[in-house]
Amino acid sequence: MLQEYHIKQLHIMQEYINSFIQYATSAHPYMQALLIIAAAFFAAIIVLPFLAGLVKFLTRKTETDVDDKLIAALNSPVFYVVILIGANFALPLLGLSESAFGMVLALIKTILVIVVSQGILRVVRVLLAGAAETHHLKAVNEQTVPLFKNLSLALIISGALYAMFLVWGIDVTAWLASAGILGIAIGFAAKDTLSNLISGIFIMADKPYSVGDYIVLGSGTEGIVSAVGLRSTRIMTFNDEEVIIPNGIIANDALTNKTTGPDTGRVKLYIGVAYGSDLKKVETILLNSARSHKLVLDDPEPSVSFLDFGDSSLDFRLSCRVKNPLDVFGTASDLRYDINTRFAEENIEIPFPQRDVHMSQ
Repeated sequence: MLQEYHIKQLHIMQEYINSFIQYATSAHPYMQALLIIAAAFFAAIIVLPFLAGLVKFLTRKTETDVDDKLIAALNSPVFYVVILIGANFALPLLGLSESAFGMVLALIKTILVIVVSQGILRVVRVLLAGAAETHHLKAVNEQTVPLFKNLSLALIISGALYAMFLVWGIDVTAWLASAGILGIAIGFAAKDTLSNLISGIFIMADKPYSVGDYIVLGSGTEGIVSAVGLRSTRIMTFNDEEVIIPNGIIANDALTNKTTGPDTGRVKLYIGVAYGSDLKKVETILLNSARSHKLVLDDPEPSVSFLDFGDSSLDFRLSCRVKNPLDVFGTASDLRYDINTRFAEENIEIPFPQRDVHMSQ
């Protein structure tokens, strides 16, 4: 009985559908156009939950809320796209003149281009924000997200304008040729600026250094990175001077990042003692001075090397490590004070250059 009831209901529904189709095909063209718009409206309502389910399925393995943001970003564009497609099918039924039909059709397509471009822009921004948050892409981070957003905006607007020109039948060949020639001229005139901008993009993407890092350039400039921009990088030196260096110069120069490199926090002191000094005692004093400093690390241990027989001194090098590279200078100063005191207590002389002059009679 239940199966017969379901079959009967299906027959009734089919009759309603056939009656609706018969009415729609026999109705006035304006009524047909209105029915198509209404069908597009209901189709848009049906498409949105389907789209949400598809996005949920594709992003089911993610641990972020990117899927919810994508659905929110696509709701309005998808709804209006379906409505505009319905309007495109309904337009021939209105009986407009050829010129009016072409004008309205171009207007519908223009609105469609704007809506699609807006949807693409929203999706790109959500994906960029998600990539920066999850750190899945090294090139996309907090510093480069604004850059990628501006580039995507420029590309989408350019594509949308090109599509609108095609919709309205405007020949853009001459414009593109002129833009190419103008671009070449601007490129030659601003090659240094473009070089700095491109280098800035690669620096932000590759991140050889970040704000707060202690870096040393091959040219000798060293200090703390205070800002990283598209055109230049600002470095605060240890003389409290801010140096602004174009990114093109940094990209072509040797760079040592003391904050992230393997030799971070290395303290090296070069000490000379007088000839005749007890070398073992000198070594012991230097090691004890380094080991007694609170910032010097025990691993690796401090070391002392006898470097050379100098003109006026026996030359030693004391090497040790500190945790923070910014502590190198203060620690080196403390060790010099301490070593000078210890040498004075043990009567070890720190010589200065001397010359013996013999007067011939």
